[in-house]
Parts: sequence; C-alpha cells; structure tokens
Amino acid sequence: MRYLVRGVLALAVLFGTVRFAAAGCDLSDPATKAQVDAARAAADQACDAAGTGCTTATSHGQYVSCVAHQVNQNTSLPKGCRGAAKKCAARSTCGKPGFVTCCRTSSSGTTKCSTKSSSSSCTDHPPAGGSACVGNHPSCCDACTDTGCAP
Repeated sequence: MRYLVRGVLALAVLFGTVRFAAAGCDLSDPATKAQVDAARAAADQACDAAGTGCTTATSHGQYVSCVAHQVNQNTSLPKGCRGAAKKCAARSTCGKPGFVTCCRTSSSGTTKCSTKSSSSSCTDHPPAGGSACVGNHPSCCDACTDTGCAP
C-alpha cells in the first residue's frame, strides 16, 4: 500500500510539472515570439494614443502600468505569455529621459542587458576582457543579441 501511495504521488508530481511547464511561454518558438511581439506593438500603439507611450510617458512607472493594462486586456495572447510582454516594458528606458539600454558581453561571451542613466555609464567600464555597447532599442528584449548590440 505504501508503494502504491508513493507511485500515485510521483505521477501527480510528474503530471503537475508537465502542466506547469506547458503554461509557460516558449519564446524560442517563432509563432509564440511573434504573438508576444504583436501584443507588445499593440500595447505600445494604444499607450502612445493615450499619451503614455515610450516617449510621452512622464515616468517609467506610468509607461509600464499602461503596457501592463493593455497586455492584460489582450485576450488573444496566452496568459502564460502576458508576463513576458510586461517584462519587456519593465526592462526598458521608456519614461526615463536620457537612459539607454546597455549590452555587456563578458569575456566568456555571455551578453546581458540593463538600463543605464547615460551612454558613458554603459561604455566607460566594460566587463574585464569583454565589451559594452549602447543598444539601439528602448527595451532590453530587443536591444541585444547573443554577441552584443542588435542592429
């Protein structure tokens, strides 16, 4: 009986984990990434029209709040992907005048993105043996590639 209970528990954990993983958002899938990108574009357009877009928001929080509201209203975007779209707004320079996206590549080749208060705060101190460049896009979701800044 004890083994039966353990077996049932193991299966419950296994199936619960599979279901949880399926509820996520696989951005490596081109169709899913296209859905998230379309939702982000629609949210940006709606926020621009409301005066709280990337360049018109009076604060970063105002921009992120607008995008989050728009993304949450987007019923065509799977719930598991809404967080990914909102994260792109949160990791942006929108509503932060003078800020830039900064792509820092370590000596081992790992690139990470962050927002910095100026171009010089990004490029003046690259990682030891690595490099740093100012991104051409306001969101870290678009600014960097695996090897540095996106065109």
